[in-house]
Amino acid sequence: MNSRNRDDAAGGAFAAAVSDGPGRRKPVKADTRVFDSRLEAAHEAASGVRAFCDVLGWSEVELSQIELCVYEAFVNAVEHAYRNEPGHEVRVTAEVDAGFLRVRVCQHGVPLDAARVAATPAGFDDLPSGLDAFDCEPRGRGIRIIKSIMSHCEVESDGDSACLLMAKPLAAQRP
Repeated sequence: MNSRNRDDAAGGAFAAAVSDGPGRRKPVKADTRVFDSRLEAAHEAASGVRAFCDVLGWSEVELSQIELCVYEAFVNAVEHAYRNEPGHEVRVTAEVDAGFLRVRVCQHGVPLDAARVAATPAGFDDLPSGLDAFDCEPRGRGIRIIKSIMSHCEVESDGDSACLLMAKPLAAQRP
C-alpha cells in the first residue's frame, strides 16, 4: 500500500460527535490518507474514497462518479502543484457530517488558483457543438467534471497547504 492512514488507534475510520443543531449530536465518520505525488497513486486514493462511501446509500453510478472526482482532483494536485514530481505529499480526507460527504484533496506545492476554480463552469454545455477530442482545451476538464457531479467545489487554503474541497449531499438527504 502506498498510503499512510491517519486514523484512530483502532486503525480504521474514526467516529466523533459534532453538533447537528441545538440538543442534537450526530456522529462523524472520517478517513485521511496520505499519498506520494505519483500519478499511479490516484487510483488508490480514488478507490479508497469509494470504499469509504460504499455504505452511504449511493448507487453504483454515483459511487463511480465520486471516485472519478477524487481521481481528477488527485491528478490535478500531482500535475499542477508538483509538476509530476514524486516525493511530495497529497492528503485525501473523506468525511461525513450534517448530511454531506466532504472530500478534500490537499497539497503543499504550487497553490491552487481559487478564482480560476470558482470561474470554471460545471459541465460542457458552454462549449461549441461538434468538437472532437483535438478541439478541447488541454486543461480544465477535471474541474468541469467535478463541478458537474458534486454539489460544491472550492479551494481552501491555510497558507501552508491548499485543498480542493468537494461536497455532495448524502443520498438519504436528497429529495
